[in-house]
Amino acid sequence: MFQLADFYDYAEENDVDVIPYIGMPRPAATLRAGDHYAVAIDFSKIDTTRQLRSMCMHEQGHCMTGALHKVDSPFELVERMEHRAHRAVIERYLTPADFQKAFDAGYTELWELEEWFDLPQEDILRAYHYWTVCKGMHLNI
Repeated sequence: MFQLADFYDYAEENDVDVIPYIGMPRPAATLRAGDHYAVAIDFSKIDTTRQLRSMCMHEQGHCMTGALHKVDSPFELVERMEHRAHRAVIERYLTPADFQKAFDAGYTELWELEEWFDLPQEDILRAYHYWTVCKGMHLNI
């Protein structure tokens, strides 16, 4: 299960700069210059810790996979890179075992899973869809 410390530990271990930057068009973005990565975060666009956790987890996925795109890239390329970043963090932090622990603890409703993982609904739904539809797994509720 993802913790903010995971993001900052990853950044420190992999020499990824984390830069607060107000005025970006999105709450967070990953940038690359050669082999060096930086994650810029606009804290003024993030209202909750849950959103911050989601943004950091996703941007870590971009750094882990190198799945980046130019700002003016065609839509297909943008979506492909976003999917790769999502998939990387799902496979690392929202595993079937993590879902099973939540289910075994009695967390079965979507709002309960949001609390268990402390992530927004869309992250939970994306991970559940990935494991059940894309990978064909049966998660026992």
